[in-house]
Amino acid sequence: MINFICNVQEGCIPTSIREDLEKGIMTACNDVLGQEQGPIEFLWTEIPKGFGFRGGYPSTTSQVAGSIPDGCTQEKRELLLRKICDSWSSISGTTEDEAIISIRDASWSDKTGYK
Repeated sequence: MINFICNVQEGCIPTSIREDLEKGIMTACNDVLGQEQGPIEFLWTEIPKGFGFRGGYPSTTSQVAGSIPDGCTQEKRELLLRKICDSWSSISGTTEDEAIISIRDASWSDKTGYK
């Protein structure tokens, strides 16, 4: 199973495009990892205005954090990150600097003790 948590700033990523953003991420995952990796789930969190800042100014940055099955090669991981970032920017109209995309292995939390 693949999970993504999408943290977005209030007013920056309209709810009307979130389904398209999910489809873009699903396409990237299926292209790079294959459909046999299982279902992909999303959790959206909207950070209220005045609660997110970057460089002393209100943030417009989105954070997309994924958890994928173990065993992804570095080459595939980099390709997946690039495809997700490109898709996110294209659909949302934001710049690459406004998206932080990360992906960890599903077992990563088991190794560190963090859940």
